[in-house]
Amino acid sequence: MYAISPALFAFIEMSPTVLAIVAALLSTLSLLAKRARFAGGTIRLAVTLALVSGLVLSSMLWSVDLSRSLAAGTGVLFYSIAAVLQVQGMLALTRAQCERLARVSLIGLTIGLLSVIGRELYFAFLTDDPRFVENVFTLHKITVYGAFFAVVLLAQPAPIWKGLAVLFAVLTLAYGQSTGVNLAIVVVAIIFVVPASRRQHALVGFFAIYLSLALIAPFIAGPVFDLLKTTGWLAFYPGTFAARLDLWQMIAPHIVDKPFLGHGANTIRNAADVVVNPTYYTLVDLPSAHNIVFDLWYELGALGMIVYAVLLGAILRTIRILDDRSHFIAGSFLIVTVVELSVDHRIWLSWVLGTLVFAAGVCILHCRAVTVSGTGSRTAISAVHLNSNAPTHR
Repeated sequence: MYAISPALFAFIEMSPTVLAIVAALLSTLSLLAKRARFAGGTIRLAVTLALVSGLVLSSMLWSVDLSRSLAAGTGVLFYSIAAVLQVQGMLALTRAQCERLARVSLIGLTIGLLSVIGRELYFAFLTDDPRFVENVFTLHKITVYGAFFAVVLLAQPAPIWKGLAVLFAVLTLAYGQSTGVNLAIVVVAIIFVVPASRRQHALVGFFAIYLSLALIAPFIAGPVFDLLKTTGWLAFYPGTFAARLDLWQMIAPHIVDKPFLGHGANTIRNAADVVVNPTYYTLVDLPSAHNIVFDLWYELGALGMIVYAVLLGAILRTIRILDDRSHFIAGSFLIVTVVELSVDHRIWLSWVLGTLVFAAGVCILHCRAVTVSGTGSRTAISAVHLNSNAPTHR
């Protein structure tokens, strides 16, 4: 599954959803066969995801569209269960199994990345209209997958893997047509050149700025838009940036209407009345806020934003003890996820949730593989946390 999945991501639209289910089933069978018990860390993860699922489901109580909130809540719960099973399945692997699976996964990620690159070049040069909306939508999705694949290759010691990751980055910046992935590539590149001893500080600094802006975003979107529009700065980039800022300043007043609990999970999809006299926003409907911050503010209010901030803080705290390569993989996966969701797609989409579950499994797999084969004090500390064979089951 890990050999063929990345290539399937690039060609079959619903493959992340299906593969999340398959991974959970395989992990369940493996755990039953080994009669393995859930580790303490996995139990804490399960409790955390259960609380998040409960928050999303409970938003039905005040939702303006109960069916959409129910769908979002059940989706988060389902993928949370799949994530917990897959994580525990990864931690239950022996060292030999982990290293073998990591090698197989690396081959699969290479095939998947080459597939993404091939499709980017096809849409760029071999179609009559490379910006046809269906092609753009497909590119938006497959380049997200490619970003995750490229991070793992970039972390490998051999230059050939790094070269392939750089090739993907260059071609995506030139032909990918996804602003979210392009920004993520730039941020990951900066993190890559930061000395390993300083990467945690860089990550904490980045997310401190990000969360500070996220918490005040609804209150500054309007004034910032008016300022940039008055000074003429938006005219230089009337596409993605201006259109999104225009959308966010239209959403902001509706957030203030229900600031504490929001309008209910997944309800912004039907909030077409939000779009009033747009200046740069040209879509006839409202697929999302194109920003997880404004999605959460509108749908779950301040409570949702607080939970989001706590989750990001907990993840940063968790990965801080990883060794250099593992820390880069985990930190970069977090950057790709947050930056992409802050510019392009909704968190409630099934393929997004499926991708995050699969990406989490790949991240843990390669972090464990680095841990069991690496040396040094930080690696030894990581082994206590990640190796399920340790007596503490941390």
